[in-house]
Amino acid sequence: MTTAGVRMATREELEAQGFEEVCGLDQVGKVMPTRVNVAGRSVLLCWDGERVRAVDELCPHKNRSMAYGVIFDGKIICPHHQYAFDLETGRCDHRAAPVNVYEVVVEEERVWVRS
Repeated sequence: MTTAGVRMATREELEAQGFEEVCGLDQVGKVMPTRVNVAGRSVLLCWDGERVRAVDELCPHKNRSMAYGVIFDGKIICPHHQYAFDLETGRCDHRAAPVNVYEVVVEEERVWVRS
């Protein structure tokens, strides 16, 4: 989120840093993730407290979509096998491989994800 008194990045600056604008902040679901496309990859946006996080859509356990997963306690829970992935680190609470996490910036109510 932007903070009063802090200089905001311009569209050109964000694009030069490898960020891609993906949606409006009001489009990010509070309980369930929001699916977006980032550089040809399907990524899920998730609220984590007061921050928006971005992780791969596919669960590495069985390569199934987590788009209908639930966000709880800083994790996204896969709807197929209930594996939970930390939204900050991507690590799984079971023995599955982690998911990729992506850097997110919110500027002027728009969500940007580094591709």
